[in-house]
Amino acid sequence: MRHPRRSQVPLTKTNNSLQAPDRTTLMKARLLLLIAAIALLLYGCSSVRLAYNTADFFIERYADDYLGLDGAQMERWSPTLETTLAQHREQELPYLAAFFDSAQNDARKGFDETDVTCLLDQFQTIYQRHFRLAAVAAGPLLAGLDKQQIDALERTFDKEAREDAKENAPSNIARRNRKRAERYLENLQWWIGKPSASQRAIVRDVTASMPDTGSWYAYRDAKRQELIALLRNGASAQRIERFLNHWLVDYRDMPASLQRARQDLRQGFTELLVRLDASLDEDQRRKFINRLTRLRSDFMALQRRPRMAAVDC
Repeated sequence: MRHPRRSQVPLTKTNNSLQAPDRTTLMKARLLLLIAAIALLLYGCSSVRLAYNTADFFIERYADDYLGLDGAQMERWSPTLETTLAQHREQELPYLAAFFDSAQNDARKGFDETDVTCLLDQFQTIYQRHFRLAAVAAGPLLAGLDKQQIDALERTFDKEAREDAKENAPSNIARRNRKRAERYLENLQWWIGKPSASQRAIVRDVTASMPDTGSWYAYRDAKRQELIALLRNGASAQRIERFLNHWLVDYRDMPASLQRARQDLRQGFTELLVRLDASLDEDQRRKFINRLTRLRSDFMALQRRPRMAAVDC
C-alpha cells in the first residue's frame, strides 16, 4: 500500500492550523491527524464513523509503508498506537463535536468576523491537542528506527525538498496562486454545491491577496534535518516528542516572517468565509448546515460517553 497523497481538508483549508501546507511531514501529520483529516471530509460524512473505527489499520499500514518497519517494530509500536487512539476517542472527539456544533450554529444565523475568530481559535486548540497526542505516539516509533530506515527517511525528505523547491520557485508564484484558488473552489463545492460565478470571483480575489507560502519549505526542511540528526544520535522517545512539540505545536523558533504569514492567512480565511457566507443562496446554506450538523452528530456518536467540550468564545 502506497502512502496517501496529501489530504485536502475543507473548512480549515490552510492545513497545519493556518500554516503553509506541508506534504507528509513525517508521522506527525498522518498519525492522529489522519483521523481528523478523515473526519474533516476525506471520505464524506457518511463514511466518517467507518473511517474512524478502522483508523488503526490505516495508520499502521501508512507507518509501515513510509518508514519500512519490520514485524518486531510494528509489534512493539502497536500498543502505543492503540492507547493513543483510545485517548483520542475519549479526550479529543468532544472538541471536534463542539467545533462543528459552533460552526453549524453560526451557519444558521450567518457568519460574522467574531464567529470566524472563535472557530479559528477552536481549531487552533484542536490542532495543538492533536499534534501533542501525535508526538506522544510518534516518539517511540521514530526512536526505534535503525540506520537503514533513517537513511531511507532522509532520502525521502531530500527528494521532497527538491520537488518542493522546484514547485515553489519565484517564477511559479502565479501558478501556485492559481492552484490554491482551485483547491479552495474544489473544497467549497463539497460544502455548498456548485459555486456561482460571483462566488468563484470571491475565492480568486481573496486567495490572490493571501501571502505566498513558498518560504515555509525552507523552514520545514531545516527542521527535518534537525530531526534526522536527533535520530542518528540515538535520541530517546521523550526527546523526539519534545522536539516535535517545539516545532509543530509551540512554533518556538519559527521565523517572524512565517509567524506574520500565519496571521495573514488567518485574516484572509476570515474575510473569505464572511464574504462567501453573505453570498449563499437558500439551497447552498441548507447543504452547508447539513454537512456541519452531520459531522457534529458523527463525532458525538463515535464517543462512548457523548459530550461536547466547553467553548470559551
